Amino acid sequence: MSKVVAMLEACADGFSIKPKEHLQWVFYNGKTSRLPKGEHGKADPEIQKGHIKRMIRHLEIDLECAEKHLEILR
Repeated sequence: MSKVVAMLEACADGFSIKPKEHLQWVFYNGKTSRLPKGEHGKADPEIQKGHIKRMIRHLEIDLECAEKHLEILR
């Protein structure tokens, strides 16, 4: 999740994250996307590639910028 946040900081200026019980709600560009928190008890959970790609498409984040910051998308 820390790598996803770093990508958002670089590629989605003005984003915000609101943690919920089982999800992280990501707000950007007037839209909302939800990412699962991952395995219970992990400090920095792995987020599945499909969830990240869906969030990038939905929030209209520049894919080239996201690929530069997230190895999983390359």
